[in-house]
Amino acid sequence: MKTKSRNAKSGRTAGAQLELYRSMEDCSGIEELFAGSAKQRKSAEEIAAHNRAVAGQLLFVIKKHDATRLHYDLRLEWNWVLLSWALPEGPSYCPEHKRMAIQVEDHAREYAGFEGIMPEGRPGAGTVMLWDVGTWGPQPGYADVDAALRNGCLKFTMQGEKIKGSWTLARRSGGDGNGQKPIWLLSKDSDQLARTSNEPSILEEAPGSVHAGRTLEDIARYWVKDKSRNELQAELFQDIRDDK
Repeated sequence: MKTKSRNAKSGRTAGAQLELYRSMEDCSGIEELFAGSAKQRKSAEEIAAHNRAVAGQLLFVIKKHDATRLHYDLRLEWNWVLLSWALPEGPSYCPEHKRMAIQVEDHAREYAGFEGIMPEGRPGAGTVMLWDVGTWGPQPGYADVDAALRNGCLKFTMQGEKIKGSWTLARRSGGDGNGQKPIWLLSKDSDQLARTSNEPSILEEAPGSVHAGRTLEDIARYWVKDKSRNELQAELFQDIRDDK
């Protein structure tokens, strides 16, 4: 029964997926909640030096975001920011499941470790879970990440707590129909970690936060309103760095 439900969901039409995403609110602009997190202008030399220094140790995070609609957010560290895609259905280990990934605004790196509640009146208001965290890197032949993104196909590996192995982001022609957000497809490559559609979904298998498996409800209870958001976020981000 569960398999049938997952297959039906993955077969949702592109139009229905886009309509689902338009009902969401992403986290664009949320960086202003955190002191010192506004983007800093970097020279081309500084960016190149940073990318070389962290080659093979680039951060990725996946957020589980209970906003207007529950969805997931993929963030890849690159060029001093987090490149960001919204995943209405989340990632899948089944190569047949090509999951829509709507590219949204870059996010500040300082936002990577945030887990808590986005206040009402802000884009993305709701509970945010740090669902997975790890490192990523381009596959051979895709070392020029900027060129790969311009060309519309990035093959990369992720080494996280839940998401591992080789993956592909491929840009579809056109945008979301309104000429605003580019649409990509995220899919698992056929490696030894790939699963069939009859095997358990990673989203059902590991639904909780990488912080002690907390649920969205746990996170809401944990959020202490009299503690500064910047202080709490800094602690969570440091936890990620300490674990790497």
